[in-house]
Amino acid sequence: SEGGRVRHLQTADGGVVVERLQRFDDAARTYSYSISESPFPVSEYLATLKVEALGDSSAKVTWSGVFTPVAGVTDAAVEELFSGVYSGGLDALRGNFPG
Repeated sequence: SEGGRVRHLQTADGGVVVERLQRFDDAARTYSYSISESPFPVSEYLATLKVEALGDSSAKVTWSGVFTPVAGVTDAAVEELFSGVYSGGLDALRGNFPG
């Protein structure tokens, strides 16, 4: 919605995630988004994806995030959660580019 700046996702267990595009730089091949609603135990979440060319037919994608865990949740627990999210997302992206 909002011209592509907001998207609503549904998790496998029915949770809703609302993301808002914060920055987009086509020339630098980077964008950042925040999460305004989710079942995740964090606040102040901001993630950035960056694509760096490694040659004519390869690239490096970096996906990083910063966040504040909610009370009672450790940094390590949330880092493990998002590490899984990022790994799964990057594996799915890699699957779109066989070879």
